[in-house]
Amino acid sequence: MTAALDVGSATTRILSGSSRTVFPTPPPDELIAALAGALAARGPVVCAVPDHWRDDGEGLARQERLHGTLQRLGSAALVGRFAAVAAEAAMRHGPGAYLVCDAGAAGAGAGLCEVAGESIRLVDARYEPAAGGAAFAEAVAPGRGAPFAEAAAARADRVRELMAMARGNPRYRAARVLAFSGTELTAGSLLDAFAPVAALLTGMLAELAGAAARRPGASPRTVLTGGFAEFPAVADALPDADRLGPHAAVHGAARLAAGLFREAPLPETTLPVHRLAGGRPQQARVRLPGEPGRFASMNGRELLLCHQYAGAFDDRAVPLDSAMTLDGGTLPVEVGGRPASCRTGALPPGAYRIGLRASTRGPAVALFPPDPRAPAVRVPLEGPAS
Repeated sequence: MTAALDVGSATTRILSGSSRTVFPTPPPDELIAALAGALAARGPVVCAVPDHWRDDGEGLARQERLHGTLQRLGSAALVGRFAAVAAEAAMRHGPGAYLVCDAGAAGAGAGLCEVAGESIRLVDARYEPAAGGAAFAEAVAPGRGAPFAEAAAARADRVRELMAMARGNPRYRAARVLAFSGTELTAGSLLDAFAPVAALLTGMLAELAGAAARRPGASPRTVLTGGFAEFPAVADALPDADRLGPHAAVHGAARLAAGLFREAPLPETTLPVHRLAGGRPQQARVRLPGEPGRFASMNGRELLLCHQYAGAFDDRAVPLDSAMTLDGGTLPVEVGGRPASCRTGALPPGAYRIGLRASTRGPAVALFPPDPRAPAVRVPLEGPAS
């Protein structure tokens, strides 16, 4: 049985069969023990990851490390959270366009997804750390964000009622809503602190709704999920959103694991390699794998891109028959058999594994240095030359 995971910045959710387990996300070095203890048996896992991880080198490296950690439990696949939430929404409402608002502790994101049959494509996305629960809690109660979050969750009905009353009538702004750790908060103070968060949330969704209006098809359905979405003011700021609850991503990951849906595939991307072998010219087209944990390979070994580098990789000497050098800061990739622009810019010296990875702004070539803690280098694909 394939287990579905959603490892969030604050909360980890596991769905294995009909059993759902929820616990605070532990530090990275304790994650494998926590997961192994929560799962009934080791086996394949599908894990939803934040889509914004895929947009920069730090996030790409973090994604690879998480994949390596999960591989210790069994075979592992990673899917984007927006696609996972869209899968759960499509199970309830059918195919179509979905505007996903994922409000979490570390930040909030919005993603425009199109569901056609089994395929889910992320069209565009936004992410705002300042719109997350942690940033809001710090703004409300500096240095006491955790006790505020606990108090707000325990008295959610009171928070919702008094904030709504103060929004409609200024006389209620002075009403005391919460008291914790020697701190008292009024309805007015919560409204004032949440106003910039609401502006960020509605702004992200408005941008993507505008993008959706320029595409064919019906207007997207807005859906809301994430742990911070349980704070009453989040849903109140998005009155037209369908509330999927905080577990939508892990349930959607289970739909993807079951084969009911799949993320739209990345384009077939290859790297033409020209070299001398036995004194004779040799040409090959090496496929760039798009899955975390997989990299371009040649002659049974990973193909390494060497830039101003002569040394070892993972304590091994770099084999000359599985290395290539960077020429003029450009990788000669082909997308669908046609040359595409792929400029690496100022690449630090080193030897890099090469892969293709998804991102919210389209597929990109990703270069991974030997140290798994070091940021990857994301090189956007600008599309085939016309």
